Amino acid sequence: MDLRQLEYVIAVAEELHFGRAAARMHVAQQSVSEQIRRLENEIGAPLFTRTSRRVTLTAVGEAFLPEARRAVTAARYALDVGRRAAVGPAGELRIGHAADLGLRLFQLAIPALRARLPDVRPAPCPMTTIDQLAALDDRCLDIGFCWNFEAGSSLDSLLVVREPFVLALAAAHPLAAEAAVDPVRLSHQPIIVHERDLNPWLYDHIVGHLRDHGAVVAIHQEISSLDLLLPLVFAGAAIGITVAASAASRPYGGVVYRPFTEPVPFADQRLVWRRDTTDPVVLAFVQIVRELRAAGAFLPGRPDPWGG
Repeated sequence: MDLRQLEYVIAVAEELHFGRAAARMHVAQQSVSEQIRRLENEIGAPLFTRTSRRVTLTAVGEAFLPEARRAVTAARYALDVGRRAAVGPAGELRIGHAADLGLRLFQLAIPALRARLPDVRPAPCPMTTIDQLAALDDRCLDIGFCWNFEAGSSLDSLLVVREPFVLALAAAHPLAAEAAVDPVRLSHQPIIVHERDLNPWLYDHIVGHLRDHGAVVAIHQEISSLDLLLPLVFAGAAIGITVAASAASRPYGGVVYRPFTEPVPFADQRLVWRRDTTDPVVLAFVQIVRELRAAGAFLPGRPDPWGG
């Protein structure tokens, strides 16, 4: 018996389908069937009842499954401990964060983490969302803080806050006189958006929203940060699209920010980590962020719920 066989049993028990279990484990269905058959021969009894229509656990499978889960969890925990010792100083927590993300998270979550686990050393790593997802898959990062993304089966995530998109306009622009801007009013206007190469899901979300609500979208330029967007807006060369928190942190004369009409498009900020992690530091940090979110700490204008 080996660890991979146990993982296959767990996958089939959760999916109740050999094909879906194989896809989840990124192997051929034949490999899953063969490895489980070998394990059943070693045990001396079948773990699953298989028919052309369904897969169910046998009584032996029901008894075996909890122990298989415990064994896999224990093995993963040992691996996490070994990898942490191998790739970085003991107690280091590597936290990725995308552009314009991280300040409020670190301001609130890091003191709480230090209070609970004083020996842990947070190590912030500025990275694009795509790079964070790759680093998490490669186990070069412990936690990521990302804009919209499409998670694979190896990752889990927590929605921290949803940020409304807003328009950045030159004060003299005709649309600046409106309380809220209908997307259709942006048709054929030169638009500046976040680079698609840095986050295709965020780009597709906002451009798709504009098109779905009647706009004929004309992308003037793709930029990597709001600081690169503002000079073009100042000059009246284009209309920028950013998130409300970034806009609030840059209140410049000559530039106004306007919301969209309902339904407002949003950008998600998500904490992301490996689904199979048993690292107590990672799990503690996720729990801290979950508590902060429940207290409304990440909403605009909210004070530190712990009195900081």
